[in-house]
Amino acid sequence: MEKLVRRVDAVLGTALPFDLANAVAAQVERIVLCRPQVASGVRLNDFGMPSVVELGGGRVDLEAYGALLRRAIERYEPRLRNVSVAWTPSGRALSPRTLVVVGELTGDAGPFRFELADGGMAA
Repeated sequence: MEKLVRRVDAVLGTALPFDLANAVAAQVERIVLCRPQVASGVRLNDFGMPSVVELGGGRVDLEAYGALLRRAIERYEPRLRNVSVAWTPSGRALSPRTLVVVGELTGDAGPFRFELADGGMAA
């Protein structure tokens, strides 16, 4: 979808180049920040992730969240292959772990690594 939007440099008036890694990172972030919609016990919209704090803070809970995110990325971001998700130490006392998504961009675009922003996913 990003390629359909013609973004133009405000100063030069020329089209901005498309950056696949940034587009994939934005989609992964959207997946994490959107919440699935449920009404009367029925899932209306399956896009997104539950809040990590709703699942608990234990290691098993975090691993389950990571596995759920990996499946969501595989479903909703086809430009990223061989996805792995891992919690890594952040070095911060209040949020000791950060979620890191690693994979390969389609074509010859190369490897992909994305650490979810401090405000979004540190746990």
